[in-house]
Amino acid sequence: MTGASEVGGAPPTGRPFATLAPMAEITDSAFRAVALEAGAAAATTEMVCAAGLVRDSKNTKPLLARLADERGFVAAQLYGHDPRELAEAARIVAALGRFQAVDFNAGCPMRRIVENGDGAALMRDPALLGRCVAALAAASAPLPLWVKTRIGTDPEHPAAALLARVCEENGAALVTMHGRFASRAHAGDPEPRFVADAVSAVRIPVVANGGVRSAADAASFLENTGAAGVAIARGAVGAPWIFGETRAALAGLPAPPPPTPTLRLKEFLRHLDLIERLSGPDAIVPAARRHLFNYFRGLPGAAAMRRRFQEARCAMDIREAARALVEELN
Repeated sequence: MTGASEVGGAPPTGRPFATLAPMAEITDSAFRAVALEAGAAAATTEMVCAAGLVRDSKNTKPLLARLADERGFVAAQLYGHDPRELAEAARIVAALGRFQAVDFNAGCPMRRIVENGDGAALMRDPALLGRCVAALAAASAPLPLWVKTRIGTDPEHPAAALLARVCEENGAALVTMHGRFASRAHAGDPEPRFVADAVSAVRIPVVANGGVRSAADAASFLENTGAAGVAIARGAVGAPWIFGETRAALAGLPAPPPPTPTLRLKEFLRHLDLIERLSGPDAIVPAARRHLFNYFRGLPGAAAMRRRFQEARCAMDIREAARALVEELN
C-alpha cells in the first residue's frame, strides 16, 4: 500500500479524456491499476458507505485500499444522504492521503441504496442534494469534489440540467452524468440529448457515462453531448485496452491493433498478480468467476475456459486454464 504522494497524477483536463467509472465488486485497486496503466485518465473506487466509514466498519476500509502500482488520478467515491456524516467521511478520505479527489454518488439505482435515501433517491430532492454537495466540497478541500448522477429519475422527470447546476452551485468541480434514467438502471441505450443539456447548463466539466463499449461509442457520445470526457464502466471489464483505443480515437490517431490472445493473457496474469497482492490468493477464484473471464470473451474456446474457472479451486487452476487456452490458439 502507498500514499498519494507516490501515486498522484494530474486531473483530467483539456483534450477529451476517458475515465474508469466505479463498479461495485469490480473497481478495486487491482483493476484501477490495470486501467490506469492502459490509458485511463482517472479512476474511481467502488462506492463507499459514508456511515460505515465514519463508524469504522471493518467491511468499509478495504474498499479504500490502494496499491503502489496504482499510479494516477483516483477519486474515492462516497454515498449517503446525511450532510454531516458525508462531511466527516470526506475528511477521513482526505486524511488518508491516498486519493486525488472525492466523488459523491447521487445516481446509483440499486433498490437497497435508493430505499435508504441514498444514490438516485437524492435526485428527487435537489435541495438535499445541494446540501450534501456543499458539505462534501467544504470538507474534502483541498481535494476537488466530483459528483456522479443521472439524467433524472424516470422519462417523465428529466432533470440533467437542474442537477448539474445544483452540483456546480454547491461546489462540485466536475459532474459525471449517466445518460440513462434511474428507472432504467442499465437497460436500453443512453440518451445523449439530456447529457448535452447538462453540458450547456454549467461551466464545470461534465463527463458522459453509460453504454460505452468501444472507442467508437466513446467518440460518438462525446460528439453528441459536447462533454469534456467519457466514463467507461462495463466496456472496460476484461478489456482495459479500451482506454488506449479510446485515447487514440479522441485524439484522431490510428487505432492500435486489436489485442492478441497473448496480450489478453499478459493483461489477465498482471491483473491476477495485483489481486493477489491486494487481497491474497483466495480472492483470485471469486474474481475470475465474477468478471476476469471477460479477458477472453469472444475467443474460440472461451466458453469452455469459463467452465473451468467455475470448477477451479485455487489460483493455480485459474492460471493454468488461461495459459492452456492461449497455447491452443497460438
